[in-house]
Amino acid sequence: MTDRRETAASGAAEGAWPLSSLVYATSFVAVLINAFAPNEYVRHIANGGMVLFILLEFRRTLPIPRFVGSILIAVGLAAAASSGQLWQSFWQGIDQTQKFLVIFGAVAWLQVPATESPSLRSIRQMVMTQTPGRRFAYLGGAAHLLGVGFNIAGLSLLAGMVSNQENDRLRRRLGRAMAQGFAAGTCWSPFYVGAAVILTAWPEVAWLDMAPYGIVLAILLTYLSWLLDRLAKKTARTDGSSSSPSTVSRSDWLRSIGILGVLFAGSITIVESYGVSIPVALAVVAPPLAFVWRASLAEAGQRLDHGLGFARRTTKALADLRGEILVFAGANMLGAGLSSAIDPATIAEALAALNLGYDGNIFLLVFGIVFCSFLTIHPVVLVVLVSQLLPPELLGISPLVMVLVLMAMWGISVNVSPVSGTILYLSRIAGENNFTVAWRWNPPFTLLASLAVASLAVAARHLGLGA
Repeated sequence: MTDRRETAASGAAEGAWPLSSLVYATSFVAVLINAFAPNEYVRHIANGGMVLFILLEFRRTLPIPRFVGSILIAVGLAAAASSGQLWQSFWQGIDQTQKFLVIFGAVAWLQVPATESPSLRSIRQMVMTQTPGRRFAYLGGAAHLLGVGFNIAGLSLLAGMVSNQENDRLRRRLGRAMAQGFAAGTCWSPFYVGAAVILTAWPEVAWLDMAPYGIVLAILLTYLSWLLDRLAKKTARTDGSSSSPSTVSRSDWLRSIGILGVLFAGSITIVESYGVSIPVALAVVAPPLAFVWRASLAEAGQRLDHGLGFARRTTKALADLRGEILVFAGANMLGAGLSSAIDPATIAEALAALNLGYDGNIFLLVFGIVFCSFLTIHPVVLVVLVSQLLPPELLGISPLVMVLVLMAMWGISVNVSPVSGTILYLSRIAGENNFTVAWRWNPPFTLLASLAVASLAVAARHLGLGA
């Protein structure tokens, strides 16, 4: 998810509510209602609202997401038209964008209290004051853990370590630590966009079943990131850092863990109790949690006013999600269009013709995702296509292993995609070109991590994991 310029933290101007924000909020609520009490009229309200939102905000969308989204929509609709399913694919793409709309909205609610929380700030201070030899590991670990619960808001807490660094080599090193640690969270956290999309595409795989394996995989990828940094001998020896790192009090640790615990426990309880998707569950839990959290940061007697003011500003700022909605709607339309034009049997025949075997097909999938991401094709496009055209049986693996592979590769591949939200955010805070960040900072880690994921998937196939 791209930077919201601290979303409502900067304080949206008080005044007339943007029409597009109200439209977004209406679609958000309609998606939730339809999830718990399915109704065709409500679903049409949700989808119609998304189309209207895109049209209202199209001219204000930044050039890169506007261009990428437009191309995705055009190619997807052209593919759908060739198969005579133009309108079916259009509405299918919009329908599939519902999960993105609610998860983006949910994360927007969490950004302000996450950036203002004294307990999270104390964790940031602890990371910033580490000695040079430990800083890469601490920063990568902090980016991972904060991103797991608060998405880009967690990453923004650590942005100063990169943006305020005058040493170019150290700034790039710390930027890599943030990017690689943050991306590893996709391996298991259901609150990342990629993870939510993949789990929704394979509903037979429960988050509780895959999470233990995903956590182990995330630890491995984080270790690989640290190992590459050690081998490259990039550690800066003198950078003016404090000789005595600050510590985090027990109460601050407990508050931070408590917030994450409520977020995870509340969301998973709703999923298990009502059978809704994780994005929907997060969208139910996040706004009231953020309201109470933000209100609790104010002085006694002012908490309700602060909470209500925060809610108004956050709702008004929903219009800032224009770029994300356009790009992800386009990606879903492309996936729907191509899946209507391509016979899945054609994919099976092509793989059979390559004669790579199951193991070779796994490596082809993993490195194909990386290559396409390198060429600016966003991972969401690839995941949608894989979910539509490539059943796990063609790779000889179970749905569980397929989900683990795709969740890991989403996080890994966004680090070499110049148009991914993570890279665009890091390029802004580091003052570097987004192509430089994607194509020069991260390829060594991406290739090694991809090799590790493919190898583990092959091992899992032979062990019959999830079969």
